[in-house]
Amino acid sequence: MKKFLRRIFGQGIFYTGWKNAIFSLLLAVGVYFTSQIYDLLNHGPAVLNLHTALDSAIPVVPVFVIPYTSLQPYIYATLILFLLLRSKYFQSACLAMITVWFISYGFYYFLQSEVVRPVAQMAQATDVFSKMVSQVYAGDNQFNDFPSLHTSLSTILAIHWYKVNRTLGIILGIWTALIVASTLLIKQHYIADLLFGLALAFSLSWLYTRLIVKQSS
Repeated sequence: MKKFLRRIFGQGIFYTGWKNAIFSLLLAVGVYFTSQIYDLLNHGPAVLNLHTALDSAIPVVPVFVIPYTSLQPYIYATLILFLLLRSKYFQSACLAMITVWFISYGFYYFLQSEVVRPVAQMAQATDVFSKMVSQVYAGDNQFNDFPSLHTSLSTILAIHWYKVNRTLGIILGIWTALIVASTLLIKQHYIADLLFGLALAFSLSWLYTRLIVKQSS
Protein backbone atom coordinates (compact mmCIF):
# COMPACT_ATOMS: atom_id res chain seq x y z
CA MET A 1 0.00 0.00 0.00
CA LYS A 2 2.80 2.40 0.91
CA LYS A 3 4.57 1.69 -2.39
CA PHE A 4 1.33 2.28 -4.28
CA LEU A 5 0.74 5.62 -2.52
CA ARG A 6 4.32 6.70 -3.12
CA ARG A 7 4.07 5.79 -6.79
CA ILE A 8 0.92 7.93 -7.17
CA PHE A 9 1.71 10.80 -4.79
CA GLY A 10 5.50 10.62 -4.71
CA GLN A 11 5.97 13.96 -6.46
CA GLY A 12 3.18 15.66 -4.54
CA ILE A 13 3.16 17.74 -1.39
CA PHE A 14 3.13 14.78 1.03
CA TYR A 15 6.34 13.12 -0.20
CA THR A 16 8.64 15.99 -1.15
CA GLY A 17 9.70 17.38 2.24
CA TRP A 18 8.36 19.92 4.69
CA LYS A 19 10.15 22.90 3.11
CA ASN A 20 8.55 22.12 -0.24
CA ALA A 21 5.17 21.69 1.47
CA ILE A 22 5.41 25.04 3.27
CA PHE A 23 6.43 26.83 0.07
CA SER A 24 3.51 25.23 -1.79
CA LEU A 25 0.99 26.20 0.87
CA LEU A 26 2.30 29.78 0.94
CA LEU A 27 1.83 29.95 -2.81
CA ALA A 28 -1.73 28.63 -2.46
CA VAL A 29 -2.48 31.45 -0.02
CA GLY A 30 -0.79 33.88 -2.40
CA VAL A 31 -2.93 32.75 -5.32
CA TYR A 32 -6.12 33.24 -3.32
CA PHE A 33 -5.33 36.72 -2.00
CA THR A 34 -3.85 37.93 -5.29
CA SER A 35 -7.02 36.92 -7.11
CA GLN A 36 -9.12 39.01 -4.72
CA ILE A 37 -7.48 42.26 -5.88
CA TYR A 38 -9.34 41.99 -9.20
CA ASP A 39 -12.64 43.33 -7.88
CA LEU A 40 -10.94 46.33 -6.24
CA LEU A 41 -9.72 47.52 -9.65
CA ASN A 42 -12.80 46.68 -11.70
CA HIS A 43 -14.06 50.23 -12.18
CA GLY A 44 -13.57 53.26 -14.42
CA PRO A 45 -12.66 55.63 -15.74
CA ALA A 46 -11.14 53.82 -18.69
CA VAL A 47 -8.08 55.08 -20.53
CA LEU A 48 -7.93 52.41 -23.24
CA ASN A 49 -10.48 51.06 -25.66
CA LEU A 50 -8.73 48.65 -28.03
CA HIS A 51 -11.71 47.91 -30.28
CA THR A 52 -10.96 47.26 -33.96
CA ALA A 53 -13.04 46.63 -37.07
CA LEU A 54 -12.14 42.95 -36.76
CA ASP A 55 -13.67 42.86 -33.28
CA SER A 56 -16.92 44.19 -34.75
CA ALA A 57 -16.93 41.36 -37.30
CA ILE A 58 -16.89 38.70 -34.56
CA PRO A 59 -20.45 37.56 -33.76
CA VAL A 60 -21.92 36.99 -30.33
CA VAL A 61 -22.22 33.24 -29.70
CA PRO A 62 -23.94 32.88 -26.31
CA VAL A 63 -23.27 29.13 -25.95
CA PHE A 64 -19.61 30.02 -25.38
CA VAL A 65 -20.61 31.24 -21.94
CA ILE A 66 -20.15 27.58 -20.89
CA PRO A 67 -16.38 27.46 -21.39
CA TYR A 68 -16.10 31.06 -20.20
CA THR A 69 -17.64 30.28 -16.81
CA SER A 70 -15.58 27.09 -16.44
CA LEU A 71 -12.36 28.96 -15.67
CA GLN A 72 -12.71 29.01 -11.90
CA PRO A 73 -13.37 25.26 -11.45
CA TYR A 74 -10.60 24.61 -14.03
CA ILE A 75 -8.17 26.56 -11.85
CA TYR A 76 -9.25 24.90 -8.60
CA ALA A 77 -9.19 21.35 -9.99
CA THR A 78 -5.82 21.81 -11.67
CA LEU A 79 -4.10 23.35 -8.67
CA ILE A 80 -5.45 20.73 -6.26
CA LEU A 81 -4.28 17.89 -8.52
CA PHE A 82 -0.87 19.48 -9.07
CA LEU A 83 -0.48 20.03 -5.32
CA LEU A 84 -1.22 16.38 -4.59
CA LEU A 85 0.57 14.81 -7.54
CA ARG A 86 3.17 17.23 -8.97
CA SER A 87 4.11 19.89 -6.42
CA LYS A 88 6.83 21.47 -8.59
CA TYR A 89 4.33 22.05 -11.38
CA PHE A 90 1.95 23.46 -8.77
CA GLN A 91 4.63 25.94 -7.70
CA SER A 92 5.49 26.88 -11.27
CA ALA A 93 1.83 27.40 -12.22
CA CYS A 94 1.13 29.44 -9.08
CA LEU A 95 4.12 31.71 -9.63
CA ALA A 96 3.17 32.25 -13.28
CA MET A 97 -0.43 33.05 -12.29
CA ILE A 98 0.55 35.43 -9.49
CA THR A 99 2.97 37.24 -11.81
CA VAL A 100 0.39 37.55 -14.58
CA TRP A 101 -2.14 38.89 -12.09
CA PHE A 102 0.20 41.64 -10.90
CA ILE A 103 1.24 42.59 -14.45
CA SER A 104 -2.44 42.78 -15.39
CA TYR A 105 -3.27 44.77 -12.26
CA GLY A 106 -0.60 47.27 -13.26
CA PHE A 107 -2.44 47.85 -16.54
CA TYR A 108 -5.84 47.98 -14.83
CA TYR A 109 -4.59 50.61 -12.37
CA PHE A 110 -2.52 52.84 -14.65
CA LEU A 111 -4.11 52.18 -18.08
CA GLN A 112 -7.63 50.99 -17.33
CA SER A 113 -9.42 49.46 -20.30
CA GLU A 114 -13.04 48.79 -21.18
CA VAL A 115 -15.10 46.76 -23.60
CA VAL A 116 -18.47 47.67 -25.08
CA ARG A 117 -20.82 44.74 -24.55
CA PRO A 118 -24.25 43.95 -26.08
CA VAL A 119 -26.01 44.26 -22.74
CA ALA A 120 -29.43 45.17 -24.17
CA GLN A 121 -29.29 42.44 -26.81
CA MET A 122 -28.57 39.76 -24.21
CA ALA A 123 -31.22 41.11 -21.83
CA GLN A 124 -33.90 40.87 -24.53
CA ALA A 125 -32.98 37.33 -25.57
CA THR A 126 -34.96 34.45 -24.10
CA ASP A 127 -32.60 31.48 -24.52
CA VAL A 128 -30.76 30.08 -21.52
CA PHE A 129 -27.27 30.85 -22.81
CA SER A 130 -28.05 34.52 -23.42
CA LYS A 131 -29.46 34.72 -19.90
CA MET A 132 -26.20 33.25 -18.62
CA VAL A 133 -24.25 35.87 -20.56
CA SER A 134 -26.40 38.56 -18.93
CA GLN A 135 -25.49 37.11 -15.55
CA VAL A 136 -21.80 37.30 -16.46
CA TYR A 137 -22.24 40.96 -17.42
CA ALA A 138 -24.09 41.70 -14.18
CA GLY A 139 -21.33 40.17 -12.08
CA ASP A 140 -18.37 41.68 -13.93
CA ASN A 141 -18.00 45.32 -14.91
CA GLN A 142 -16.86 46.22 -18.42
CA PHE A 143 -13.39 47.17 -17.18
CA ASN A 144 -10.17 45.18 -16.43
CA ASP A 145 -9.93 44.04 -20.04
CA PHE A 146 -6.33 44.47 -21.22
CA PRO A 147 -4.80 41.94 -20.86
CA SER A 148 -7.34 39.13 -20.67
CA LEU A 149 -6.93 37.13 -17.45
CA HIS A 150 -9.26 34.40 -18.75
CA THR A 151 -6.80 33.93 -21.60
CA SER A 152 -3.57 34.09 -19.61
CA LEU A 153 -4.67 32.00 -16.62
CA SER A 154 -6.29 29.20 -18.63
CA THR A 155 -3.31 29.04 -21.00
CA ILE A 156 -0.86 28.77 -18.09
CA LEU A 157 -2.81 25.76 -16.83
CA ALA A 158 -2.92 24.12 -20.27
CA ILE A 159 0.83 24.55 -20.78
CA HIS A 160 1.58 22.98 -17.42
CA TRP A 161 -0.80 20.07 -18.09
CA TYR A 162 0.93 19.45 -21.41
CA LYS A 163 4.28 19.23 -19.63
CA VAL A 164 2.87 16.81 -17.05
CA ASN A 165 0.99 14.58 -19.52
CA ARG A 166 0.90 15.26 -23.25
CA THR A 167 -2.33 13.39 -23.97
CA LEU A 168 -4.23 15.07 -21.15
CA GLY A 169 -2.53 18.34 -22.03
CA ILE A 170 -3.87 18.20 -25.60
CA ILE A 171 -7.40 17.46 -24.37
CA LEU A 172 -7.32 20.32 -21.86
CA GLY A 173 -5.58 22.50 -24.42
CA ILE A 174 -8.63 22.14 -26.67
CA TRP A 175 -10.89 23.16 -23.79
CA THR A 176 -8.55 26.07 -23.03
CA ALA A 177 -8.84 27.18 -26.66
CA LEU A 178 -12.61 27.31 -26.18
CA ILE A 179 -12.16 29.43 -23.04
CA VAL A 180 -9.87 31.80 -24.94
CA ALA A 181 -12.30 32.00 -27.88
CA SER A 182 -15.18 32.62 -25.49
CA THR A 183 -13.66 35.89 -24.32
CA LEU A 184 -14.31 37.24 -27.83
CA LEU A 185 -17.51 35.36 -28.60
CA ILE A 186 -19.45 36.63 -25.58
CA LYS A 187 -17.87 40.08 -26.00
CA GLN A 188 -15.93 40.21 -22.75
CA HIS A 189 -12.67 41.14 -24.48
CA TYR A 190 -11.11 42.47 -27.65
CA ILE A 191 -8.50 40.73 -29.80
CA ALA A 192 -5.66 42.80 -28.35
CA ASP A 193 -6.57 41.65 -24.83
CA LEU A 194 -6.39 38.02 -25.95
CA LEU A 195 -3.07 38.36 -27.77
CA PHE A 196 -1.27 40.00 -24.86
CA GLY A 197 -2.77 37.46 -22.48
CA LEU A 198 -1.33 34.64 -24.61
CA ALA A 199 2.08 36.33 -24.72
CA LEU A 200 2.15 36.62 -20.93
CA ALA A 201 1.06 33.01 -20.44
CA PHE A 202 3.67 31.48 -22.73
CA SER A 203 6.56 33.66 -21.55
CA LEU A 204 5.86 33.25 -17.83
CA SER A 205 5.19 29.51 -18.12
CA TRP A 206 8.51 29.09 -19.90
CA LEU A 207 10.28 31.14 -17.22
CA TYR A 208 8.88 29.39 -14.16
CA THR A 209 9.01 25.82 -15.49
CA ARG A 210 12.65 26.51 -16.27
CA LEU A 211 13.34 27.95 -12.81
CA ILE A 212 11.23 25.56 -10.71
CA VAL A 213 10.64 22.30 -12.55
CA LYS A 214 13.86 21.86 -14.53
CA GLN A 215 16.12 22.86 -11.65
CA SER A 216 14.51 20.23 -9.43
CA SER A 217 14.81 17.41 -11.97
